[in-house]
Amino acid sequence: MSGFVIEYWHWFALAGVLLLPEMMMPGVAFLFLAIGAFATGVLKLFWSTASLDIQLGCFAVVSIAAFAGMRSWIRQIFAVREGDKLNERGGQLVGTTITLSDAIRNGHGRVRVGDGSWNVSGPDMASGAKVRVISVDGATLKVEPAP
Repeated sequence: MSGFVIEYWHWFALAGVLLLPEMMMPGVAFLFLAIGAFATGVLKLFWSTASLDIQLGCFAVVSIAAFAGMRSWIRQIFAVREGDKLNERGGQLVGTTITLSDAIRNGHGRVRVGDGSWNVSGPDMASGAKVRVISVDGATLKVEPAP
């Protein structure tokens, strides 16, 4: 009885299995291994007599090369650029012009932004006036009359 032989489709199946957690988890962890498994499957498809040592070598070399080659590209994708306010909703509004939904009286009023409503502080103005967001203090937008 002969031993188990790894075929090309085993490598393709491994690549698919490695892509599953890649799709379910944030970041990039298994993509390079999936690329290595796929490349090894292609190698085995065209060179059916390749030994297990050659297959494992191909898997390792291609996985490492994929990591090295894609590292800077992935860093750019996941980089937080200076000035990005991804988790600061109010910070994203600084510099924008908004229409007051409630008049500012005694320094306090409200605006609607998208599907939300924000407290605003600034000089007294009538409802419907255009204001520009100049800063954020907690959940309150500080505004000035829009030019």
